[in-house]
Amino acid sequence: MADTADALNSYLIATFGISLERALADATAGVVSLALHRTGDEAARAVDIECALVGQHAYDDEGLSEHFAGTIRCQGVSYCFTCVVFNDASGARYVETIGELEVVEWGVRLMIARAVDV
Repeated sequence: MADTADALNSYLIATFGISLERALADATAGVVSLALHRTGDEAARAVDIECALVGQHAYDDEGLSEHFAGTIRCQGVSYCFTCVVFNDASGARYVETIGELEVVEWGVRLMIARAVDV
């Protein structure tokens, strides 16, 4: 899992300037990160993240851990993930752990030039 997360994190940073942790924090808060949109490409998102709250735990100090499960689609590859997001009493929010991240679907597109008689 660490290799998959590291590879996806490196790709997101190099391509969009946003880390996997930031992308998940935004998605779990219901925010669509504009950094993950392509410009000039039929307004299609290059990265799509869908997630659902599957559990939560409240702490005595007013902190809250939220447990999410979802799917990340990036450049023809789909990953399922789980993560825990911690919210503290001041409203700060961060991804505490990424518990699972594995490829569940992938596809490859090839462009093949046709030979033309001249």
